[in-house]
Amino acid sequence: MHTLTLRGRALIAVGVVAAGLGWGLGEPALTAVAVLLILVPVIGMVIVRRSRFVLGSARTVEPTRFAVGTEAEVVLTIENGSRFTSGVMLLQDTVPDNLSDSARVLLDRVPSKAQRSQRYHVTGLERGKARIGPLTVTVTDPFGTAALTRSFTATNPVVVTPLIVPLDAAGTSMSPGGRGETMLRSMSARGDDDILPREHRAGDDMRRIHWRATARSGDLMVRREEQSWHSSIVVVLDNRESAHEGTGLDSTFEWAVSASASIALHYLRSGWRVTTVTTDGHLLVETGGASIADTDDVLQAFSEVRLGPHPLSPTLGASVEGASAVVAVLGRLTEHAAQPLARPLAGFTGCLVLEGGPEAFLRAHGWQTATWSRTTAVAEAWSLIAPTRAGARP
Repeated sequence: MHTLTLRGRALIAVGVVAAGLGWGLGEPALTAVAVLLILVPVIGMVIVRRSRFVLGSARTVEPTRFAVGTEAEVVLTIENGSRFTSGVMLLQDTVPDNLSDSARVLLDRVPSKAQRSQRYHVTGLERGKARIGPLTVTVTDPFGTAALTRSFTATNPVVVTPLIVPLDAAGTSMSPGGRGETMLRSMSARGDDDILPREHRAGDDMRRIHWRATARSGDLMVRREEQSWHSSIVVVLDNRESAHEGTGLDSTFEWAVSASASIALHYLRSGWRVTTVTTDGHLLVETGGASIADTDDVLQAFSEVRLGPHPLSPTLGASVEGASAVVAVLGRLTEHAAQPLARPLAGFTGCLVLEGGPEAFLRAHGWQTATWSRTTAVAEAWSLIAPTRAGARP
């Protein structure tokens, strides 16, 4: 689309007024100046129309997944495929609402058959998926009086994740609640003959070689990971609208999401099976290992979780049975609303509850509790309930 810029319209307006004055006053010099003022934007428009600028664009975003409150770098590259050097370019990149404001950057003249790049940063303001783009490029003539606008359709997907806080290693060396320890003791009592070995794989620790099974089979055999069958954790996130206060990054819900995601990834990276559910009984994600895909699934699930009008599910206790550990991150809670959590649970059960919650009630039903507020550090709250050894508190 070809248009006159504000400068071009101003020159034409001044030229028309000056031409009228020059004609009326009989001043040929003033009239000549007026004609010149009018011709400049006209010539600029002709240049823009006949230049036939061939523009190409590319965009890269690094990283494509970043935490709320942090930044990603966007690099815009423009290629001038025409025979003429372009004028100054205005690049306007569309940025969605959950990121910072739309970007407007100036790019100096681009020579013929050359490329230029410009960088800017976006900040994650709200969790969730987003797409950066499309891009609009405005090229002006050398006088800055006429403009050519080109629009592109390409967009780049990004994901804004919750803020992940590093947590200490407490509670991950063995299964909380004693399951892992009990399993190891019972296997030790039965003896090596009862251990089910498997074939050696690349990367296996040589200290795990099962020499008796190796001698019998003729192939190198190793002991299986006994604890992996029992190391499972369920992380419960309170997503009830009535349980939280505040908006945006300062809301209690964002604190709860950050804490839940941090705990889930903390155990996932230690080789645990991790299941995350909301208090309305909805399954967010279920993982089977610590692969990159499992990490992506957890981050994706917590990036998209939202508040809902549902109450605490009466079947919540049943949905977490069988896990080695259960950690719940709860908002505002009354003793009556906490009844679904009164069901006895096996293994370790830890609970972070918003200040003013029924701590005594939860402790009476086997929960190790700590309170939190919007100003509490996630790592500090976690340290108050994280087990340091099987079935023990710090």
